[in-house]
Amino acid sequence: MLYVRRDRKDDRMIKLITPPGMLLTVALLVIYSVYAFLIGSIEESWPLLIGGIVAVIASYGTAMLRPWSRYLVYALAIGFIGKLGLSILGAIRAGYFNFQFGTSWEVLQSLTPSLLMTLLSCVCCALVFRHFQGRQHLADQLCASEYVSREQFQDQRPE
Repeated sequence: MLYVRRDRKDDRMIKLITPPGMLLTVALLVIYSVYAFLIGSIEESWPLLIGGIVAVIASYGTAMLRPWSRYLVYALAIGFIGKLGLSILGAIRAGYFNFQFGTSWEVLQSLTPSLLMTLLSCVCCALVFRHFQGRQHLADQLCASEYVSREQFQDQRPE
């Protein structure tokens, strides 16, 4: 679903704006990039710094509704989930959860924020996929015209 903002001065339709689902994805990418730069600089980790750069590029592409940005969003989500999985596996092997927590419930509670971020990453991938799936992006089709009337927008919208 794409949104159009109405120009208040002359009642014409202006170019498309970023849909809310894509804005959620951009917000998550910005948060991830800040986190990656912060932790990457503290730990002097080149993979995290590179991930931060990729997240900045992906956030720009997603905000501007560029179809190529979906692949960066997918790659970042896979990287985040993979890194989280390796961290949890390392903690299990080291006995961290047995030492730090008494019950499985406490372990699950400690992992809740990470699991919610994983779920949010998957939701963002689904939003990006749904927005760009199997069709020419509407913004690319309409970008040649400065203004788009409601009738033109309705006629060019995919079913």
